[in-house]
Amino acid sequence: MSGACKDGDLWKMEEEYLDNEDGDSLTEIEYVEEYIEFEDEQNPITEEKYELLSLEPYDLALENSVWTSERMPYDQGDSSTAGRKIAQSRSGPLGLGKQAKTPTECLALFLDADVIATITEYTNERIKVEQANYTRDRDANPTDETELKALFGILFLAGSMGSGRQTVDYLFDGKRGTGMEAVYLAMTVHRFHFLLRCLQFDDPATSAEETEADKLAPVRAIYERVVNNFQKYFRPGNHLTMDALYVSFKGNCDFRQNISLSAIKTGFRFYALVDCSVPYTCNLEVYVPDNHNPHNLSDAPEDVAMRMTEPIQGKHKTVTLGKSFVSLVTLKKLYLNRTMAIGEIPKSYPDIPKAFGTSKGRIEGSTLLAYHEMITLMSHLPKRQDPLILISTCVGEEEEGEPIGEMDEETESQAELRNQQLLKAGAPRLANRYNETKNAVRIIQQMCMMYDTTRNTRRWQLTIFFTLMNLSAINAWCLHRINNADTTVNRREFLVDMALELIRPLTRRRLDSKTLPRNLRTRIGMFLGLSREEYEEVPALPIFRKGARGRCYLCGRTRNKTTRISCDSCGKFTCNTHCAYICHTCCTVSPDQA
Repeated sequence: MSGACKDGDLWKMEEEYLDNEDGDSLTEIEYVEEYIEFEDEQNPITEEKYELLSLEPYDLALENSVWTSERMPYDQGDSSTAGRKIAQSRSGPLGLGKQAKTPTECLALFLDADVIATITEYTNERIKVEQANYTRDRDANPTDETELKALFGILFLAGSMGSGRQTVDYLFDGKRGTGMEAVYLAMTVHRFHFLLRCLQFDDPATSAEETEADKLAPVRAIYERVVNNFQKYFRPGNHLTMDALYVSFKGNCDFRQNISLSAIKTGFRFYALVDCSVPYTCNLEVYVPDNHNPHNLSDAPEDVAMRMTEPIQGKHKTVTLGKSFVSLVTLKKLYLNRTMAIGEIPKSYPDIPKAFGTSKGRIEGSTLLAYHEMITLMSHLPKRQDPLILISTCVGEEEEGEPIGEMDEETESQAELRNQQLLKAGAPRLANRYNETKNAVRIIQQMCMMYDTTRNTRRWQLTIFFTLMNLSAINAWCLHRINNADTTVNRREFLVDMALELIRPLTRRRLDSKTLPRNLRTRIGMFLGLSREEYEEVPALPIFRKGARGRCYLCGRTRNKTTRISCDSCGKFTCNTHCAYICHTCCTVSPDQA
């Protein structure tokens, strides 16, 4: 028997009118459907055969089941789309997303110029405050967009090598060989520490006042901008998945959560909406409980699901919901907004028939179906002992093969015929689709942890921004693969190419420094692919300098060798070791005449 209804608002009772033998009408009668096994030992039946009880009035105080074996007619509220197939567009880039070809162009769609300019402005405001703690101005110079992009490139490069949380001194070590050359050629380790410490995402002067009104105020402007870019440049496919995404953080924060995962104990909870055809994050929301109005959003499962699926509502998409978001209320609200949903429910869920939640007496591969309005309840018994109980509003996904033919009502019920047909076809389509899409958000979390840009920090603002960087890099890789279908660049190669493109402008500008050591200048020139004349420019001196003495420019400061000999062509001093003698005749003859 199915249990009594525990939530009167959740389960809406329907009024049925029957005529009894005396001709009187019975009101508020609920038809109850139950599957039982025959107890006749002479005629045992297999586990998948159940008999439908006769539709007799039951005492509502004992039995309030709303499930039936046949799909009852239901007013969908949208007759224009009822009974016809909806054409779905394929997932792909939109607008400027179609024109992005290089890795940096794809990343610039999400971490766009406005985001970089905002961070640069507020970081410089923070640097002005920090300058009072330094005696030399050069130790706290203001930053610009080129330097910040190089900073992000270093973070991406370290994450691609699995060194996101490695000690910074090892990354910048160019003497013992433990560091990465592109990292210490871009900036010094002290500058890297200083920029990370001063990285600011809102006005530091008003940060304290804004935090009192909104817990997420220090990063809200950047966070909302990046999430809007996620939706702006990509069109999701027909099927998506919505579930929780967790990020580790051990510092102090008002909305830090205790997470019961083996790899993450405390941190932040995000809600993510992910496309199932490509690992693209379409929507993101940070869970901030007990926030101040108007940012205090409801954390009820149905409210979270409606907010997260708002960009795709009304487009006849299908969403696979995480276990914590599945309920009849959620599925009905999504269905009324022309969005289909699939989810798994536990066998302890209220008002589930006993036959659907047990494997006793059932063979492997058996499937049971029940209906309530637009919702389908399916219990499929896979290889494991516990049945898979799914609830869905996808019409037609629970059946396989040809339509069921006519049946003999005296010998078999329609439920038996449907179950036998599903057994022949194997696992039902609905179970296959759920198993293929339920882990989409978990895959995104694993991808973020594989090449993580996050640094060990006690500032929760940085942790949230590092998460946005990880998701932006994954989305950029998806667009790059779509726009460059003829290339097969894996994600690590993409991150390395993108990081180097962000770092090169700063290293090229660093060559203009007059105090740059010679060996570092040579390595930067080789890193940028420049010719020797480009990165070893020496100011030309007067050609005729009788009695003048200078250092050989080829020996450098290491040997500190001075000479009176200078080149007649460029005027640079050269010692006897680095100069060649040529006669006057050969000097005046052109190469073509020689």
